[in-house]
Amino acid sequence: MFSLFTTAALTLANPAVADAKVVKLETHGYVAPQFQSVWRPQARPVDQNRVGMTKSKAGLIFEGEVSPVWGFRVHFVLGEDTFEALTVAQPIDENNDGTTDAVYTESRGAMGNMVVEATVKYQPIPALNIKFGRMRIPFTSQAQSPNTDLLFPDRAGPNQAFLSGSDMGALAQTTLFDAKVVGSAGVFNGTSTNIFKTARQGVLYTTRLDINPLGAFGFSETSQWAGPFLLGVGSGLIYNPYTAYDRAGYATVSVKDTRASLSARASFYGLYVVGELLQRQQLDSMSSRPQWGTGWYGQAGWHLPKGFEPIFRMGESTIDEAFDPQTTRWLDVGLNYYPALKAARADQVKITLHYLSEDRIDENASAKGVASRVQVSW
Repeated sequence: MFSLFTTAALTLANPAVADAKVVKLETHGYVAPQFQSVWRPQARPVDQNRVGMTKSKAGLIFEGEVSPVWGFRVHFVLGEDTFEALTVAQPIDENNDGTTDAVYTESRGAMGNMVVEATVKYQPIPALNIKFGRMRIPFTSQAQSPNTDLLFPDRAGPNQAFLSGSDMGALAQTTLFDAKVVGSAGVFNGTSTNIFKTARQGVLYTTRLDINPLGAFGFSETSQWAGPFLLGVGSGLIYNPYTAYDRAGYATVSVKDTRASLSARASFYGLYVVGELLQRQQLDSMSSRPQWGTGWYGQAGWHLPKGFEPIFRMGESTIDEAFDPQTTRWLDVGLNYYPALKAARADQVKITLHYLSEDRIDENASAKGVASRVQVSW
């Protein structure tokens, strides 16, 4: 972390700018390589066992102020969002009759969206903060937790199933009564709702309220090392009306997508517990049958002496519960170890070992694995 005084060189070169305002810039970052081995017994032979350095990532964060009320924040991540990109496509004429019989293709791993956040901040008073740009929607408690402050290397499966990634929009946040009440409301494009299988047009509206009756309770899942009993409850709501269009550009159906979350958190001298309930209802103009989806997860971590932290998490989500249920269950058990307890922050170095399990009940498919990660942040 450092402060960058952008006017220093100009002042030396030209005394006329000696009264220019100082621009403050801070940087944070993290590197988190991860080794993972996953076994999928019901998959194709080529996919049954995957071993390697997967889900490794590195992040760099820039944030600063250009005036007492205007600021910015940019968060880059490498390795978090990857996909197979087509690099070669060649027609094959197997019998030399001038007709294409097959297509030979090659793919390579590529990085997807590398910008987690790119926002401009306007804070006219201490209790009000307005952000514009790309950011995570604070729909759930866990969506507000920074990447480096998660209990496990990734957010819970049900949380990702209902809302994942970042979105473009504007968000107003307020903090009242010494952070005992935290609220937000905003409008977004809706690209993080996982419904973009067709072209669509619409606006996503969201609001959330968190109440911490016993005192300020941040959203870090790993920094509750010691202290009095803290309790937090919260609820989030998303309303996303949109119209879907066919390939020719004509409207096909109007949809009203509503999602709700309810969370409870508690910490007490190193023990941190959080649980969330999630629900989704989708109505459209073609069918009177609503589509339902539900989910939940709970997790806990307990800081013990010498930097050890046993961690546990389980959860479940069901998509299209009313018609074609697709239920997935997750189970994660592991241990965090913090070897640098005397650093500026005890969690600047974190080593995670954990067992992971994912069962797709209706598809009769499962995945079991083990993973290890070393995370260094500054």
